[in-house]
Amino acid sequence: MRASFFVQVVYFFIPIADALFHLGFIFALSSAQHMRLSLIRSPLVIRTLGLVFIWMSSSLSLQAQSLTELEAALEAARQTNDYPSLASAYYNLALYEESNNQNLEKSFEHLSRGLDYYELEKDSAGISSSKFHIARQLLNNGMYDEAYGKMEELKGYYRNMDDDSSLARLELQRYRYFFEQLEMDSCDQILNLLGSYFAEGRDGDLELDYLYVKVTHHEFLKDYDLALQDAETCVSRSQQGSDPLAQAKCLLARGRVLQTQGQDVLALRDLRQSNRLLGDVPYSTVRLESYNLLAQTYKKLNMDPEAYSYVTRYAQLQDSILNEGRLVALNNLTYRYESKEKATEIKLLEMDKEYVQKSNDQQRRALIVLGLSFVGLLAGMYFIVRFYTDKIKNARIIDSQTRRINQQKIKELEDEMQINSMQSMIAGQEVERERIAKDLHDSLGGLLSAIKLQVDKIPVADEQGKKNSDAVKATDLLDVAVSEVRTISQDLQPGALKSLGLVPALYDLVNRYQSTSGPDITFQHYDVPSVLDQNFALSIYRIIQEILNNAIKHAQASEIFVQLNIQGDDMVVNVEDDGIGFDPERKYTSMGLENIRSRVNYLKGTLDIDSRKGQGSSFFIHVPYQ
Repeated sequence: MRASFFVQVVYFFIPIADALFHLGFIFALSSAQHMRLSLIRSPLVIRTLGLVFIWMSSSLSLQAQSLTELEAALEAARQTNDYPSLASAYYNLALYEESNNQNLEKSFEHLSRGLDYYELEKDSAGISSSKFHIARQLLNNGMYDEAYGKMEELKGYYRNMDDDSSLARLELQRYRYFFEQLEMDSCDQILNLLGSYFAEGRDGDLELDYLYVKVTHHEFLKDYDLALQDAETCVSRSQQGSDPLAQAKCLLARGRVLQTQGQDVLALRDLRQSNRLLGDVPYSTVRLESYNLLAQTYKKLNMDPEAYSYVTRYAQLQDSILNEGRLVALNNLTYRYESKEKATEIKLLEMDKEYVQKSNDQQRRALIVLGLSFVGLLAGMYFIVRFYTDKIKNARIIDSQTRRINQQKIKELEDEMQINSMQSMIAGQEVERERIAKDLHDSLGGLLSAIKLQVDKIPVADEQGKKNSDAVKATDLLDVAVSEVRTISQDLQPGALKSLGLVPALYDLVNRYQSTSGPDITFQHYDVPSVLDQNFALSIYRIIQEILNNAIKHAQASEIFVQLNIQGDDMVVNVEDDGIGFDPERKYTSMGLENIRSRVNYLKGTLDIDSRKGQGSSFFIHVPYQ
């Protein structure tokens, strides 16, 4: 119901007058005890009056209107049988009854019904929120084991959802559990964890609860300086918000610490201001504590009438809270009993259904078991046979592969040995050729040149001018011998190959083989690098030299075509002639063709020979040059 305008005016001025009266009283009392007058300043009075106005206006008009709206929403959800709306309506009513009316019995009842509807809808968010508040109320009523079980369940859920805010709120409840069990190490761990969380400036409203808990913690440890420091922070932060209950709790905490430290006048100021902000909310444990602290403070200040008045209020409120606590505890037991009774009823129905079906399904089960056993036996026999068959087959495959691998390794070793032998043979041949070429050039060549010089000194004609034919013939033969020695020396060790490269050396080779009576040799080259590995270039030179020798000496060719070019990473050698041809598969006594194959294998290349009798020959060689 809405309050009338007259009632609102009256309730507006009553707390203002009360606040002015008590502030004047505190001022006079502090002057009598030589306290500093600066403790009571005009901003404090203004802030107090503003808080009283906010609380009175909200408590007289908004609360009644909010309750009416929540009850209307619940009735509408009942008429439409809308489970999600019913769950939400019961949940909101539960929070309202607890926070505004302090009616924990109704709050717990609404939470229980809301949880049932959330579970029917499988709404995980609603289930977790309802269980959180149920766990908190179970903790308030001393049902610690039940509360701890639900909190552990919620802790895992919030971690999986990465819900840090709900997890921090849950940690505050877990602190209460460990504090009641006097497990102070666990309490310290939770406070350190929450301190790191709130250091980032998140959840300002929840931080007030955290600060209030820290004050209580320091008071328990009798560290009153830290308790007062946290209480000052709590009051300062609460005054930045608009929640009267939060401000009242922070003021109550600071007043309690001040009273413990013997600062009764300052404590009385905070306690009275906290009591005014709390208002006349039923079953408030915070208000119960404020009554007790006010009675103690008035007693210490020798103000017995006021102390007696608050002692009386404390006793009356305590009786109401104890009675309400008994109702909530009874409701909790009823809730657990009803849940157990429902579970038992469901179990009995399942047993009846199982009994009815058992007689009908027994024969079918026996047949199914017998059939499955027979099928299993057949399958087992099949898999056993298949297993040994596959095992034998795999053993054969492994044995075949092993033999193949061993043969491959043997072949690779033989090829490697053959290549090494070939490399040694070729290297030996080149060394021997170089030695013979040097001996021919240095020894025999020099000797022939000396003989020729001596023969040139012999007169070719006598005094009558008659030529000596023997001297002329000897001179010509010496020229031929010197030329032949030079040619053989160049064939054995081509000097142009080392000094000029492969292409100039091949040009020199072609020029020496080509003569007026010899075949017509055409040499072409494309993209051949000027710088090549010396051994590689020498092998290519020897291959072409051997092919030309065979074409001139054995094939009786009149035209020879030599081509050298690069294709990708390969060097391609193509030599063609129009000679009499030969059979590539035949074994010849001459070593020329075998030398060509050996050098191509040494270079890890390929050799293709296309030759038929009377149709000439073609050699195609591919060798990697890089």
